[in-house]
Amino acid sequence: MLTLFLAQLSFAQEKEISKSFLIDRWKVYKIIKEGDTEITVYKRSRTLKIGSELRFFTTGKFRMTFNSERSIGRRCGNEIHQGGISGYYLFNTQDQSVTLESYNTRPIMHWNLVWIDENSFGVIKAKDNSTYD
Repeated sequence: MLTLFLAQLSFAQEKEISKSFLIDRWKVYKIIKEGDTEITVYKRSRTLKIGSELRFFTTGKFRMTFNSERSIGRRCGNEIHQGGISGYYLFNTQDQSVTLESYNTRPIMHWNLVWIDENSFGVIKAKDNSTYD
């Protein structure tokens, strides 16, 4: 499955994407794991209720938000619990990568991006590489 996915991604890499393409809200769509490789696929998103969101701003800032629904012990419902990471990013058009430096976490994350189509991209990483958390 991973081999087929990677072959599909290689055809999508034909055109170079600019930094402006990255600016938007992205939701984790799926995570594909096979052997020592993991691909996190992000899709453009307009709304987010539950899940993880990555947002790139024109100012060079980014924000990762982790939303989870949890019960608060009342009969009338749930609340949305939100946590996240924010900081600055640098996009490299030549190698289609992004470097994320957070205000509140370490280490600096460096992601090699694979553009699937105009509304989705993948981040390929080795499972044991902690710099890609």
